[in-house]
Amino acid sequence: MLRGLFATGSVLAVLFASVYQLWLKEVLTVTVGVGRVIQNIDEFPYQCRRLEHKRLEACEDLWLDNEARVLYAACAGTMHRRHWSPSIAQLNVSGRRPGGGELIALDIDAADKDGFFPFHALETSGYTDAVGGTELDLVGFDVEVIDSSTIHFYLVNLRPPVDDELKYVDASKIGANSTIEIFEFRKGETSMKHLRTISSPEIISPNNIAALGGGALVFSNDHSGKVGLRRELDPILGGGNIIYCSSLDDCHTASPPTPNLRFPNGLAKGTDGRIYVPSTVDGKIYVYEVEPNTNNLDHVDTIEVGMPLDNINVDANGDMWVPGVPNILETMKTTTRPLEVNSPATLFRVGRNSGEWKVEKVLEDGEAKVMSLATTVAHDVKTGRLFVGAALAPYLVVCDPE
Repeated sequence: MLRGLFATGSVLAVLFASVYQLWLKEVLTVTVGVGRVIQNIDEFPYQCRRLEHKRLEACEDLWLDNEARVLYAACAGTMHRRHWSPSIAQLNVSGRRPGGGELIALDIDAADKDGFFPFHALETSGYTDAVGGTELDLVGFDVEVIDSSTIHFYLVNLRPPVDDELKYVDASKIGANSTIEIFEFRKGETSMKHLRTISSPEIISPNNIAALGGGALVFSNDHSGKVGLRRELDPILGGGNIIYCSSLDDCHTASPPTPNLRFPNGLAKGTDGRIYVPSTVDGKIYVYEVEPNTNNLDHVDTIEVGMPLDNINVDANGDMWVPGVPNILETMKTTTRPLEVNSPATLFRVGRNSGEWKVEKVLEDGEAKVMSLATTVAHDVKTGRLFVGAALAPYLVVCDPE
């Protein structure tokens, strides 16, 4: 009997050791951050300030037009995002922002004496949602430059679900009715023109988009389903994927089963044409190439960052900028009480150095003095300035290099 107990114990010990090495160790050290040293913002050569305005709340994603010197921000209102944010299972339709989210344009070379930038929201023309309204529920977005005066915005639109009578229904049971919206914008104008809507069964839990050119795109589903138990197990079992959509809006799963993605977040197309997919669970950036014949993705590289990640933004030099989540437990508190609890934020620059990947921590705010739960960072190569957005923060952050 003792021999049997010993044998069983040995098997369990080996099993536990295997589970620890393959999964638990990564969860504790990377995802949760056990033993992680988090630095204070004063240790870095930047002076940071908040841009506080009701229309600059909950700006999930940013894109910088280096030529026109305009920063675009997808904003939705902090408490409205708190109630309606399908990616984190917040599905209160009645809590959506009246009038919807806005795409804000900030003139970054025209700051006033207080350092505040003039801005305006882009109006829309030609777009109506499922109930005949014009509201957009914005999160991630990307841009395709058509020519020197024209750009196309590719927007993730987290529309609420409707019934056969075109009335809003309880989203907690069926999830969002998400689409991808494409708008044309001519620089200098105040309105963007709706071109088309992509609605597909492959649009499950869209997080962000990478425009590939010629109307084609890829986007990340950060979960395997809109609602349900399997979705809740995705951080453990995996289940997110990358979808390719052609210029004819034909969409299919493009990412291979290996690696098994767990909360793939704000992907981006690099200057090398590759697709870079950050992971919010395992702290890695997965690198893919698009197969020209099948439009499927080949996994060609993995960049180890070692911290949960959010949206990637590529600057004019080709470097990738990505926010990290150094304290996931505090971050979880912030998602439920964004006006009361601030959580630390980290900003990384990822680029090539003599052919090797170099991951550099550029800025970290361990006490959340200025930044809280950063989800995107745009780097202005001309000035060295950083613009930081956050899905739930009631402000934008601007950091000037000393």
